Amino acid sequence: MKFSYAVVLLSFLTLTSCNTKTLFTPIENHFSAPIAVSVDTTRNRAYVVNSNNNYAYTNASLSILDITTPSAPTLLSNTQNPISIPNFSSNIYLNTTTQQAYIPNRLSDNNSDNIDSLLRINLDESSDLFGAVDSFVAGDNPFGLSCCDASGRLYTVNVGGTLGVYDFSTPTTPLSFSIALSGALQSGASYSGANSEEVVLLGSQAFVTNRAGRIYVINTDEVTDPTKNPIDYLILNAGDARGIATDGTHLFVVDGSVSPGIVRIINPSTLTPITPDSPARTEIDLLASTSIQNNTVNVGKNPNQILIFDNKVYISNQDDDTVTVFNLADIAATPIPTTNISVGDKPFGLTAFTAGTSSYLYVTNLFSNSISIVDITGPTTPTTSVATFAP
Repeated sequence: MKFSYAVVLLSFLTLTSCNTKTLFTPIENHFSAPIAVSVDTTRNRAYVVNSNNNYAYTNASLSILDITTPSAPTLLSNTQNPISIPNFSSNIYLNTTTQQAYIPNRLSDNNSDNIDSLLRINLDESSDLFGAVDSFVAGDNPFGLSCCDASGRLYTVNVGGTLGVYDFSTPTTPLSFSIALSGALQSGASYSGANSEEVVLLGSQAFVTNRAGRIYVINTDEVTDPTKNPIDYLILNAGDARGIATDGTHLFVVDGSVSPGIVRIINPSTLTPITPDSPARTEIDLLASTSIQNNTVNVGKNPNQILIFDNKVYISNQDDDTVTVFNLADIAATPIPTTNISVGDKPFGLTAFTAGTSSYLYVTNLFSNSISIVDITGPTTPTTSVATFAP
């Protein structure tokens, strides 16, 4: 996210010329536009990324919750909690083995600044470095991320049109390559990689969504070879492609180009990696290829993130404050039956986990600055959340 401080500074000077109050207050323990959440069930912790997208506070934070009682979490009592991070962070990848979180950050000094950051946060509560934040170079406006490929690498998608590949042992020197295609397609068409959104890894391939209706299919075995173009296929006519997830066989792609939105169910089995590298990429019209797109399912208004957990698919719908749910067992049905769960205002981030004999869905709500807690234990899908946490 490009952000100009000039407007803020002008507003600040206008306000402070009349009184001595500051324009923004410290975030302290509050949530501010929580955009993502991840859970470590071994340590009974949940980690909430407060993006502060509405710029309500001086800075953003990573809030750590004690989820010993998952239906009633509390803020971890620790002087380092919450951990201060830059504004406009996005998704989170949690490495529970090393106790580190990786978060793309989109804060730029000005509109011409196209080098943003990947944050690494130390979450080891027994370490003197607990709460330490390291920053590594990322591309322009990083948002989506996924881990890990066969070599254990982390991938970030930059809205500016590049893909970043990080080796955890050397994160200071990531691989970065443009996903723009100019004259490399069979039709001779050219496409910018701008407005790319999310990435998911499946086998030796990465699938990147793009808000202009494209899905890039990337051979992860070729990303380290500068002599090759790792993009093997370009799927077209995917609508406003946003969140993407996989059950290990199919891809589930959120399309927000219509209202209500849809999820496209894609079978990538015929999109095998091209070896040796071909000079011309293959274009696939999703609407004309029944072998690629197997089905679609209607969801809510303005859908964004998608999660697969325990044989069910969950989609957050911002404009009707719901999460749509359907069963993987029903993806060949016409129509696919769904259930909607009522949550908070402008739901976005999703995570689910099992604790003991119960399972829970946590949903971050951007506008109500809260997390909706849904008990998803058992085969019956609930229609509302059981609790809300808003510190």
